[in-house]
Amino acid sequence: MGLPILSVPEENACGCVDRAAAAASSECICSTTGLVQIMGRKYAVRLLFLLGERGQMRFGDLQSEIADMSSSTLSIRLSELEGAGLVRRRVFPEIPPRVEYALTKEGKDMRKSLFALSKFATRK
Repeated sequence: MGLPILSVPEENACGCVDRAAAAASSECICSTTGLVQIMGRKYAVRLLFLLGERGQMRFGDLQSEIADMSSSTLSIRLSELEGAGLVRRRVFPEIPPRVEYALTKEGKDMRKSLFALSKFATRK
């Protein structure tokens, strides 16, 4: 893929003065800002974990699993996750049309990272 998951904001989110120098020293978190914005949206993490558990799922199946989410919100979240490179949308040329969603390699990696973050959050 080669492209960043999301664009980096113009201002330095972590307060670093020289983004290139800070990134080289692993002290810059500016590049995570867009990703955190997407993952912080309602239902985004739930969708990642559901697709990770079940593999490929159709829109209606996802909607049935997350009953409190409207179809328009589900459509928006899937589009955002697809745009971030975390979810793949596959359209089958059938009648009636069939669309399936699944995690990309990046989405699977993100899911693993969220498990690690969850362990960190629940430590004592």
